[in-house]
Amino acid sequence: LRPSAGSLPPPARPIPPAEPRVQYLGAISSTEDLPSKQSSFGSFILGEEPMRPLAKPINAILAGTRLYICDTVFNTVFVYDLATGEHHALLGDKENGKIRQANNIAVDDTGKFYVADKIREAILVYGPDEQFMAAWGRPGQAQPVAAAIGATEIYVVDIRDHEIEVWDRQSGAYKRTIGRQGSGPGEFISPTYIALDSQGNLYVTDSFNFRVQKLSPEGQHLMTIGSLGRNLGQFAFPKGMDVDDQGRVYVADARFANIQIFDDQGRLLLFFGGPGPNRGNLDLPAGVRVYRWPNIQWLNDRVTSMFTPEYLVVAVSQKGEGYINFYAVGHGPAPQTP
Repeated sequence: LRPSAGSLPPPARPIPPAEPRVQYLGAISSTEDLPSKQSSFGSFILGEEPMRPLAKPINAILAGTRLYICDTVFNTVFVYDLATGEHHALLGDKENGKIRQANNIAVDDTGKFYVADKIREAILVYGPDEQFMAAWGRPGQAQPVAAAIGATEIYVVDIRDHEIEVWDRQSGAYKRTIGRQGSGPGEFISPTYIALDSQGNLYVTDSFNFRVQKLSPEGQHLMTIGSLGRNLGQFAFPKGMDVDDQGRVYVADARFANIQIFDDQGRLLLFFGGPGPNRGNLDLPAGVRVYRWPNIQWLNDRVTSMFTPEYLVVAVSQKGEGYINFYAVGHGPAPQTP
């Protein structure tokens, strides 16, 4: 993981003497930053694969040891393996499965991938082998920019009509709509990202209402996090968002260039990132994903010996030197009292 340019501040937040909770691990901007692949007969004959730099990533997910990265300049999904260093473009991105705008990607419990394509006005479905399976959508009626995969339903963010559409997970058939355009509870203006918690509740980034809304699976408004403002706990341009298995909500703000963490009651716990050239800073952050610590050796090697990681945060910057940023969330040694 190549560190960002600039001076080297402490790799953990908050700043000592407080107990560290977040440690910055590094960033990936191209295949050059991946671990070195083991040589093979094929590479000896054909030569090494060319370096694949990212141009403008918007979202990334981790499935096993592989990162699936949506890039809106190349309009594909790049696959980077954090264990082997192997890399390629999504295998099914061709012919009927050709991606025109890779806005977001999700994976379900069977290993299927779902790419939200705003230009095709569809959710493109690929199997665990990355081969194209289906294109689901309602052209002229919905513009998907993100999706969350439930047990039997898919919750699709429709930025065209400022609402959440619910589709059948097996067939992609439209079932119902949650919300509408507006600023009241359960209403949206330019929703952009969506996540599900362990109870199946929805969390939606309501970008131009400057908030995140929590809704029941049926669409009942349960909680609002944040508002327009410059203070901590407020937003200027919220975008990527995810929720961990303890109900903590992680929200990226593209304008503040930081990530704020809220508890399950919507109270601010911590923020990290921020603009600038130093390690751990962000530049126009978009997608955010949170995982139980994956125990990938390449990441383990970058955790400070005194820090115990519990979660991995993958945060995507659309600009700057470090595009795919990695943070460990956990705990370090308790601060010593004088």
